[in-house]
Amino acid sequence: MNPFREIGRLAASEKSFVFFSMLTCFCIGLEYAITRPASQSIFLSLFSTEAIPYAWLWTVPLNLGVVTLYNWLQPRFGPLRTLGLATFTIVSVHLLTAFIVPHFPQFIFFQYCWKDIYILLMFKQLWSMIHSTISSSKAKALYGAIFGMGTVGSIVGSSVTGFFAPLVGSENLFLLTLPIYALLFFAYRQSYHVSGLLTIKQTEPEKLRAREGFSMIAKNRYLLGVLLLVVFMQISVALVEYQFNHAIEVAVPDKDLRTAAMGKLMGLINTLSLLLQFVGSFLLLQFLGLKRSHFLVPVLLCSAAFLYLFNPSFMAIAFAFIFTKSIDFSLFGVIREMLFVPLKLDEKFRAKAVIDVFAYRTSKAVASLVLLGLQFWVGNRVFAISSSVSIAIFVLWLATVALLFRKEPEKISI
Repeated sequence: MNPFREIGRLAASEKSFVFFSMLTCFCIGLEYAITRPASQSIFLSLFSTEAIPYAWLWTVPLNLGVVTLYNWLQPRFGPLRTLGLATFTIVSVHLLTAFIVPHFPQFIFFQYCWKDIYILLMFKQLWSMIHSTISSSKAKALYGAIFGMGTVGSIVGSSVTGFFAPLVGSENLFLLTLPIYALLFFAYRQSYHVSGLLTIKQTEPEKLRAREGFSMIAKNRYLLGVLLLVVFMQISVALVEYQFNHAIEVAVPDKDLRTAAMGKLMGLINTLSLLLQFVGSFLLLQFLGLKRSHFLVPVLLCSAAFLYLFNPSFMAIAFAFIFTKSIDFSLFGVIREMLFVPLKLDEKFRAKAVIDVFAYRTSKAVASLVLLGLQFWVGNRVFAISSSVSIAIFVLWLATVALLFRKEPEKISI
């Protein structure tokens, strides 16, 4: 199925929905690619790599609060107003970061925790709307194209960071969130009005409890399996990210130069992700199918972990970081979203919020506990041993995929 040919066959309103969804995805990727390297570089300058596991632990209560509030707001205010509130909050935090960090640098600790949550919240709201609008028969062709526009935005944002961070300073990059998110809200609003969600009646607010998103997963074996796949992916990402942050902190001590270096590196990651999204995900789903694709991802990541395990050099960990991030942003993202297609509308918004926001970042807290324990027992050897832990995670991941597709084949026959 050719995505461009499939878009050409859509009705005018459907084309409008896909276009503005792509624009929304572009803006989310653009903004995050600009501010994430700045946040990471400032954090490392002030706190160093050793503080990262503690920041990941602090994301747990923050994460829980955000997801609980979202599950309370969404059925009462609706997707559009909820996204508007999220947009206002994100812009406010980043404007505060730009003006406060030069005088009170410790504020970057909060922003560093916040950055790992808001990006997933924004993508979650976009994809919940997409899942509820695009039929499963068109998902294969359109999902990769929409994902790809987010990566195009990330490439553009990485270029901005890579070339301008030394000129304007890392803190000033946060000011760009305001115009980008203004465009983002406009694009989401246009998509929402042609999506048909305005005519769908959701569960009455008085019958809802914020914790029901969690209970949906606890009662549904399929949702629990999807959650575990996300947890395993994010633990493996966290471990390799920790190893890489230590390596680049040592290699590039200057804050603004490190921001630029991270921006250029993320540009490389996003370019590779783009190729994997537009070409790799399409070929993967067409020739391997959804089941084999889910088996292939942990096998690929395991090979990168083995490389660093037997060759613990900066080039090896940089390759592992680029490869792991590229897979997470592209192939895994597409095949993960395909698992949400058969869900009910309520599950696509509230249970998915728990998986996409809470589980995604709370997984890092699990990784942080592992890293803190290793730091205590083996000291600096933690950077090498982390690869062995990753390999064990991949084995559990493969077992979960096998169980998920054996127990629920009828739900994932896309």
